Amino acid sequence: MTTDYKALQREHDPSDVYGLVVALPAQIGHAREIANSFVDGVSASGFARVGVCGMGGSAIGGDLARAFLGERLSAPIISVRGYQPPAYLRDDSLVVLSSYSGNTGETLASYDALKGGTSVVVAITGGGELAQRCDADGVPVCRIPGGMPPRTAVGYSLVPLLMILRVAGLASFADWEIAEAEKVTRDVCAKNSIETSGGRAGDLAGSLVGTIPFVYAAAGLLEGVARRWSCQFEENAKTLSHYGLYTELNHNEIVGWQNPADCLAGTSVISLCDTDDHPLAARQREIGLEIVAPLTAGVHRVDSPAGGRLARMIGALVFGDLVSVYLALRLGVNPAPVEKIDFLKSQLNQGDVDA
Repeated sequence: MTTDYKALQREHDPSDVYGLVVALPAQIGHAREIANSFVDGVSASGFARVGVCGMGGSAIGGDLARAFLGERLSAPIISVRGYQPPAYLRDDSLVVLSSYSGNTGETLASYDALKGGTSVVVAITGGGELAQRCDADGVPVCRIPGGMPPRTAVGYSLVPLLMILRVAGLASFADWEIAEAEKVTRDVCAKNSIETSGGRAGDLAGSLVGTIPFVYAAAGLLEGVARRWSCQFEENAKTLSHYGLYTELNHNEIVGWQNPADCLAGTSVISLCDTDDHPLAARQREIGLEIVAPLTAGVHRVDSPAGGRLARMIGALVFGDLVSVYLALRLGVNPAPVEKIDFLKSQLNQGDVDA
């Protein structure tokens, strides 16, 4: 029986999170325009490393950039998710502070901790306290549009970061790769549109109802995407999720697929696959899936779409975003609010928790 996702959206998605997801292709193009206007002020300085300080949807850009660029990256990218950046980021580094709201406590703390060092600091933000501090201190700010849930602004956190890295002489990629990613992402959204009953994304969401999704991928291009899928299940569908990477999980986690058996039967495994996966990692993946398949409610293979590395990565990402929204609708929950996060932040602001 075909699920009427349009009816479910009218009932459960008043903020149109679905619409924000399928707007990602246009967001990629807009983010490129914004970044083109910003990067003229960024200079190459022979940086030893890159730090990306952020949390949640603002932090994922660093993971995605590192995975996409791979060997085309001339300095390591360190993702800082916390209040205290490592001391080595104070010097000889390019540090990108990424906070969509501009009010993320951990990112503001990183900003303060990096003051006085010799590193070059830039910010990507929609405003808030971060933009105000940067303006006061003369720190360059790439301003992106505000007003959306941060997790729906992934194009604004990724594309400017990529272009900053290129202008700084730390990465190489062509403009056509961004254009191709925009096109492929648009195609994925069209094939899995709510107008066509969600396509394969809608079908996969239906298969996940009542289960805890485990998202697996090989280390490499899709590792940041696996993390993104898991986080989107949690924030959009309000369902616990987990992600792991081959081949590391076959050295530890796979042994845990034994107890408690009744809980394992309520899990689903989503295996993200890409043409650039190392052949031995792919072989380990297939053997591992054979081991866990009888213990789960189902194993689902998802191949990245055709195209270049950036297009495949972002195409696989937006497909997961759609699955998470369709799962939310199937579960009868509004994908927009994140009430537990809001409560936690309110407690921090009241001083009830040590911030």
